[in-house]
Amino acid sequence: MSTLSYRTWDLWMNTTVFSTGEILDGFYECTVMKGLMVENNVEFFAEIGEFHGKAFHGLDVTQAWSVQKSTTTADGERCIRFYDQLDSKKDLSEELEKVRVFLEAISLAIDAPLPCHRIAFVSQHHGPVLQAFRRSVGRGIGFEVEERSLAKEKVARDLGFYQDQTDQHLTVGRRHYLAGMQLLALEDQIAGLLDAAFMQFYQGCEVLCRDPMGSLEPSKKLIAMKNPVDSRALQIIAHQVWRVRNKYFGHGDVARNLFANENVEQASAVARQVLVARYLCRRLFDLDVPSGIPLVREMGIFFGGYSTHFSGDLSQLIGQFGVPFDQTECRVYDASGVVVEVFSFAAP
Repeated sequence: MSTLSYRTWDLWMNTTVFSTGEILDGFYECTVMKGLMVENNVEFFAEIGEFHGKAFHGLDVTQAWSVQKSTTTADGERCIRFYDQLDSKKDLSEELEKVRVFLEAISLAIDAPLPCHRIAFVSQHHGPVLQAFRRSVGRGIGFEVEERSLAKEKVARDLGFYQDQTDQHLTVGRRHYLAGMQLLALEDQIAGLLDAAFMQFYQGCEVLCRDPMGSLEPSKKLIAMKNPVDSRALQIIAHQVWRVRNKYFGHGDVARNLFANENVEQASAVARQVLVARYLCRRLFDLDVPSGIPLVREMGIFFGGYSTHFSGDLSQLIGQFGVPFDQTECRVYDASGVVVEVFSFAAP
């Protein structure tokens, strides 16, 4: 999976101190989220030694009060402290990335995650001079007037269909869809939630297309056989979802992982793919609803800017929701399984 971990930071800094361009002595204070064994892991470091310049220095004896002081912020949150210098002339984004890499390294060393949501630097002479807060990838879902009207009709006409558990493919596909929606509803505090949500939606699509191997071409043929009014668009969307899954989320593709985490624009382009997969999964399990009404409520992602709702429009798919992938030739089928068109995505 891509592990879409790229995030930006909101910064507060002492501009007076930074205007001097001096090299500051002090320590970084990295506030970590509450989680499994986090408190024990943070105290472990303070009990066995200190970090200086991102290197470990062991201590023979530590005092309980010292451990408590060095592992707790003024707000009472758990933190990891390490002593270092901060060059106020350097690019802060690069310095913060070095801190993130360091935390990742010690996480790997002790086999435990230490997700950090705040980084501060405290100068020996000036006190706190920098605070950086991890920006979340925001999600929003609407409930517009027209969506409310459609939802009311679906509640009246489709509840029996959704309660019917006799079609196992539909049952499992719906479970994947709801799991993906629940993951998107969680606060974006750790890397991996968007990846996991994408895969839930993708797996739902695989199940709903009913091919035992989850292959793309048979899946597009099933969509064509169902003959919805948007058959062509759904097949082309499916092609992108399958190829994106293969290159970004389904395998350990190093080049695509690096692409997805290089900058905010590329990270955002990959993050938006979860909306495409979500749209396809929802449309697939709604193809046979008694009401015949498709309902995909408006949903957006906030990642360095607002991502508009994906509505299934192909101009959106190849424009705002475009992302590089291989095998860009997409065969489109009619209801009898005959190729009627070859659609070409932009070359990567």
